[in-house]
Amino acid sequence: MHDRYRAAFVALGAAALSLTLGAFPSTAYAAGKGHGARAGETSLIREGYWSLEAAPGGTAPNTEPEGLPLTLNGDAWIYHNEDIFGDPALVDQGDLRLDGDGDWAATSAAPVGGDGSFTLAARARLAAANNRTQTVLSLPGRKTDRLAIRYQAASEKWEVVVSTQDKAAAPQVVITEEQALPNDDPYGVGDHLAVVFDASAHELRFYVNGQLSSTSTAVDTTSWTASGGLQVGRSAIHGEYFAGTVDEVRAYSGVANRTMISQMASLTGLPEL
Repeated sequence: MHDRYRAAFVALGAAALSLTLGAFPSTAYAAGKGHGARAGETSLIREGYWSLEAAPGGTAPNTEPEGLPLTLNGDAWIYHNEDIFGDPALVDQGDLRLDGDGDWAATSAAPVGGDGSFTLAARARLAAANNRTQTVLSLPGRKTDRLAIRYQAASEKWEVVVSTQDKAAAPQVVITEEQALPNDDPYGVGDHLAVVFDASAHELRFYVNGQLSSTSTAVDTTSWTASGGLQVGRSAIHGEYFAGTVDEVRAYSGVANRTMISQMASLTGLPEL
């Protein structure tokens, strides 16, 4: 069953690459700090890649040598598949398991602040809807989340929420993914979720499984800076603990283009990306 889902997903990824969804900026990728872009390209710097294959001492390392690690909290744990007949991890051999009851992982500071262009991505599989909203990734401020990627119980769909100010009742920019429903098959590969904020274009883009639908962009001029660490599996402001599995968490300063997002959605870890 797992192989069938993988094959279907690869086919979807190939289809996504064949779509023409408008011109996106070309991207120069620099692994680590201090690498600039070539002429005519937008700088893209990887601030964090957490493959979630292991968490020695309760800390999941960051592939970036100087990057912030993820600290596991509550009953969060790293599942590692040692048996070819066992439950497969979402990507490669390990992933992060969360029961939705006070479990999460977090960095000590924000890997991307939100005051400029950024890209955030993760693969997530919802275990149980339970008629409640659940956050996969968030960047907290003092009063509200700068950004949250979450399952919205009211619509039963994935969505991205951006608060335009660091105020409890601030207006929000919301993108709801209308095309792809959350894949909660316990043997499936979940969904790849990626958010790109293009500050120069004043645009927010939400990709699900490597695809950008016609309804998945919004005008956004928000520029305030997150003050808390990246939260995996919750909102530090609202709770909204995630029940399920998370893998392949990524954070970049800059704008990842459509081709790179499709590569991130791969079912094989790509530490060089």
